[in-house]
Amino acid sequence: MLISVKDQIQYYADTISTVTGLDVEVVDTTLVRIAGTGAYAHGIGASIKQAGNLLKATLKGSKPLFIENPRKNEICKGCQTKVSCKELLSICAPISDGNTTYGAIELVCLSPDARERVIPQRDVYINFLLLLANSIADRVREKQKLEDISGLLDAMSEVVNMNDKGTLIYNAQEDVVYNNQRAQEILQKTLDSQFENFSITPTGITFSGQNEYLVEQEDRQQFVVGKKLNLKSATSSFSSVFVFDTLQSAVSHTQHGIDDENCSLNHIVGGSPLIHILKEQIRATATTNSSVLITGESGTGKELVARAVHATSDRAGAPFIAINCGAIPDTLLESELFGYVGGAFTGALRQGQIGKFELAEGGVLFLDEISSMPIYLQVKLLRVLQERTITRLGATRSISVDIRIIAATNDNIQDLMRQNMFRPDLFYRLNVFPIQTPPLRNRLDDLNLLINHFTAKYSSLFGKKKITLPASIMNKMRKYCWPGNIRELENAIEYLVNITEDNGKINEHALYDGFLQSPVDAERMVSDIDSRPVIPLKELEKQAIHRALDIYGDSTQGKRQVASSLGISLATLYRKLEQ
Repeated sequence: MLISVKDQIQYYADTISTVTGLDVEVVDTTLVRIAGTGAYAHGIGASIKQAGNLLKATLKGSKPLFIENPRKNEICKGCQTKVSCKELLSICAPISDGNTTYGAIELVCLSPDARERVIPQRDVYINFLLLLANSIADRVREKQKLEDISGLLDAMSEVVNMNDKGTLIYNAQEDVVYNNQRAQEILQKTLDSQFENFSITPTGITFSGQNEYLVEQEDRQQFVVGKKLNLKSATSSFSSVFVFDTLQSAVSHTQHGIDDENCSLNHIVGGSPLIHILKEQIRATATTNSSVLITGESGTGKELVARAVHATSDRAGAPFIAINCGAIPDTLLESELFGYVGGAFTGALRQGQIGKFELAEGGVLFLDEISSMPIYLQVKLLRVLQERTITRLGATRSISVDIRIIAATNDNIQDLMRQNMFRPDLFYRLNVFPIQTPPLRNRLDDLNLLINHFTAKYSSLFGKKKITLPASIMNKMRKYCWPGNIRELENAIEYLVNITEDNGKINEHALYDGFLQSPVDAERMVSDIDSRPVIPLKELEKQAIHRALDIYGDSTQGKRQVASSLGISLATLYRKLEQ
């Protein structure tokens, strides 16, 4: 009898599968497949008697069956297709009006994600499946049509609202008659309140196997990805269902291996005056969306500072997307930042690619090694900062972006500007809120805290008891100038924890040659100087200045310390450097 309403049943199956992400199978009492989706869409009209142990058991009973571990369940014993079965969870209910059983309907999880989503909501899915089975039975008997549709929609609403995708259901007049909470969250920047007088238009571009759509209402626009299913049943009051998500959620991207939960202000280790100043500067950025430029030597934690700025701001819940401008060839950097449409250039992916600007929507784009960006891209970045719009490569439509830019460099941008390698107008746009990360040699008060932090980290990571460094190594560390800064210190601690013996002690004789020795042997320099009979004062002065610069760095703050250590003014230092 189910064959007489197979189109209606297939409509139910398609709709439920689209909304829940689960596969659906419906059979009659002779185990002929009446409807199916996904892996079960093939073989409609054919018998599945050789398989279908769960369906057979359901047809014999009156209650739904919930099988968490197919193939291990008693019901699955003797099933002829057990070896090839890929089902991870199944829910099956008889299609019955209480007196007559017409068949059975099954919801199937074929992916671990779907299984993990269903198990905590077991009762909701069972009740939903029972209501759906009853509704199909009522279709067979053609009774209480309106009441069944209403009940089914109520059940569908529960399932849809548990879904992590936005869902819109349209009536025959193409008006939205249902929207779930996720749809409201995704479209809150586009739709002011009600789902009225707006348009959803396909762009013809696909990302991650999903179609891209442009959502517009008045002067607001937004891109989403999803699929729209037309409901062809002549008896339905509904014309289509649209399931969608944000571009950022649909496209997989990494956060470069750093857990944002461990990037708050409290995770910047140190209590020295320079670190107190640094943290105050980061706190000051919390209430503004102005661009931030972080400068400092390599290894001083510029990305950690950038993530702390993000975590402290009101964009903390939005994406933090990092890109190293110096690690990507110039020819690829533009497409990485701006994205492109299919066929935009030779080698472009057919489906196109979303750029980092769009992935960072609502959040922060961190441009590390900004000084490595080629001039022509600096011009495009300046335009983005001015207009807050981008255009994908090969496209003509501009896209509004709501992002905050944080840039970082260990180069002297002033020198680069003098060499016409960095645009001054871009520097002024980026340097609205400057932050400088101090080198380790200027904050040796924090050395013990940092050593304790890293020894605890790597002792735990390698399954060892927390080690205590011997006094001889500690003295070496205090005297060392740390040209590689915090990164070098962390690597040194990781090495020491690795060579720690079972008794928790470090065999200092096992240290590699050159451990914690500066590249230039200071004593040899002194010896070479002393071997010369007479050295001009000007040369001695120049050597003293350059040695101080090696210690304190050539940043503005470093030069202030150089001048102070040499007992001269900052202006005098600059004058002597130019001689």
